[in-house]
Amino acid sequence: MKVLFFNDVSKQYNSKAVIPYNSSGMFDTLHDALMDDDLSIELGVAFFHSEKSGREECGKTTYYPIYRKKRTSLQKMFYYWYNYKQESHNGLRSDMLDIVNDFKPDVIQIFGIESQFSCILGYTDIPVIVHLQGFLNPTHNAFYPQGMNRYTFLLKKYSYNEWLFRNGYNFAAEHMSVRCIKERDYFRNLQFSLGRTEWDYQIAQLLSPQTKYFHVDELLREEFMRSRPWSMPALEKFVLVTNISETIYKGLDLILKTAKFLRELTGINFEWRIIGVQANSRFVEFFEKNFQIKSSEVNVRYEGVCNAEQICSLLLESHVYIHPSYIDNSPNSLCEAQLLGLPVIATYVGGIPSLVAHRETGMLVPSNAPYELCYWLKYLYQHPETMVQLGHAARKMALIRHSKEKIVSDLINVYHQMVNKAITP
Repeated sequence: MKVLFFNDVSKQYNSKAVIPYNSSGMFDTLHDALMDDDLSIELGVAFFHSEKSGREECGKTTYYPIYRKKRTSLQKMFYYWYNYKQESHNGLRSDMLDIVNDFKPDVIQIFGIESQFSCILGYTDIPVIVHLQGFLNPTHNAFYPQGMNRYTFLLKKYSYNEWLFRNGYNFAAEHMSVRCIKERDYFRNLQFSLGRTEWDYQIAQLLSPQTKYFHVDELLREEFMRSRPWSMPALEKFVLVTNISETIYKGLDLILKTAKFLRELTGINFEWRIIGVQANSRFVEFFEKNFQIKSSEVNVRYEGVCNAEQICSLLLESHVYIHPSYIDNSPNSLCEAQLLGLPVIATYVGGIPSLVAHRETGMLVPSNAPYELCYWLKYLYQHPETMVQLGHAARKMALIRHSKEKIVSDLINVYHQMVNKAITP
């Protein structure tokens, strides 16, 4: 069977991608799993690339770099002010159809309905399945944290970005609203979808009732699959850990507020380590000033962007993983913590309740709930045996959920069902 992937980046090809990734995680792991010699899969991988180059064959994989020149600062500003609403994907669709005609796949798989690559939906007779990741429409609805709105960014630290350069968070919200319209159009042409949570099933059925939905879980990075399991570190210091990006709906405000309560109300000697955020970033400075909470005064430490080995090490040194996001489907960072056997607390949003069973494989709290989050952290600190029980239960579940053999088998079965449906009169 010939399967053609469309994804923003492919790290197997090389690192000169238009969109920089520290790791493309699940995508690379899936690619490697499908290249097993026992599987009769021939793979095509199309992705954005900042240099002009042609197709390249490497073993059972054929790479198709799609050239996209990086914008200069002036071009970016012009785009932010004038072009983003009129952006057309006709040229990209033409490039994609050329790749389809060259590779002649049995199945096409796109990673993310929000991806530009979804513009091919409805334009080819080859069966196309979209691997559901995030959703722009629900994310746009949860974009601004409580207590913030567009004027928060116009009148404070980010104002010159918003007023002059148009590359701040208000523009991100405006741009997302335009992409939301395109996402709804893509859903109308969606025939097959691939998901793994009750939430992505609901969204797919709501926005695309005609789609055939398949449940297939996701592979995680090999570093976490191979790692030793978590064991309880000494409790001289209660070490908390979170892995997020510098995105305003990922919950940095909840971290700061909860850390403040932990320090003032519990007397626990703790440190909260934040992976993925730089300590000296304007992002941190903005949140600190907006909520009048200084990270250093509430024991919050920023680790910056880390590779998989560094993240794994930080998780194993910690007592609890906290996922504070306002919206998410199946965050790999949370799944990686569960796979190691680290006890987790997460917000009850999006697809997370499909990953965490409250008081069985972790704890769930409402979004923007610093009092509840503070309570459960204090509870776990006082009941270390519960941390161990939750961690063991989460790891047991995650090992099944992220089993490479089962996921690959399920996915190939989906491919065959798509092909059979496509050729059935």
